[in-house]
Amino acid sequence: MDPLSWDAPEWHASIDSTNLEALREPRPGRVVVADHQSAGLGRRGRSWTAPPDSSVAVSVVLPAPGPALLGWVPLVTGLAVSQALSRSRYAVPTVLKWPNDVLARDGQEWLKICGVLAHAAVDGGGAPAVVVGAGLNIDQTREELPVPTATSWRLARGGPEGKVAAPLPDGAREQFVTDYLDRLAHLMGTLVRDPGTVRTAYRDHCSTIGAPVQVHLPEGGLRTGAAVDVDETGALVVEGDGRRTVHLAGDVVHVRPAV
Repeated sequence: MDPLSWDAPEWHASIDSTNLEALREPRPGRVVVADHQSAGLGRRGRSWTAPPDSSVAVSVVLPAPGPALLGWVPLVTGLAVSQALSRSRYAVPTVLKWPNDVLARDGQEWLKICGVLAHAAVDGGGAPAVVVGAGLNIDQTREELPVPTATSWRLARGGPEGKVAAPLPDGAREQFVTDYLDRLAHLMGTLVRDPGTVRTAYRDHCSTIGAPVQVHLPEGGLRTGAAVDVDETGALVVEGDGRRTVHLAGDVVHVRPAV
């Protein structure tokens, strides 16, 4: 994989889906950004929606790494988002939930602030590529969020005397995109050159590891146990009922805390 450089971001006020737009011309280095998606995509065919001007979606086209590293692309993307947020001028604490969520602390809870979605593609020269999108909640109020397990950057920042913080200042989302792209280019380059370093950084920041979980599988299957590792392919390793099972992200419907 050659050193990664980005084209100038294509910024849209509104678009159907940044991932779909990137897939229409999957040119490595392409960046598609939107303040609003009318048909945003989530994992396993789910939709992703947010009120206009309250979020930012960023999709990039990456040359595909080797097969052994392919499962790490969405994990590294989440790590890049987390690092960009935690190092921002308007920083909020973040952790990662395997396989595709970034969580931010909102009061006493860790709630979803960003989701990641990857699609396989073929670039114009016939080489394998990956389109990976990250959708970040920016300015939603509590009432505008689709589920109670979600938060926004605005809410996670908090406000004086328990009040909701003001909307993010002008330029904050543009700076986030710049910081995120810088982090993603650095992490993807490191993943290829020194995968152990990136795997360790992800594991250290992944709140799923060490937690009791329920892994919901297609056709209604369920595995319960302790998440003990993310292996070298990016799969989640779960120990429970006297056995160890390994779960690829594409084979999992949900991973939820065991109660």
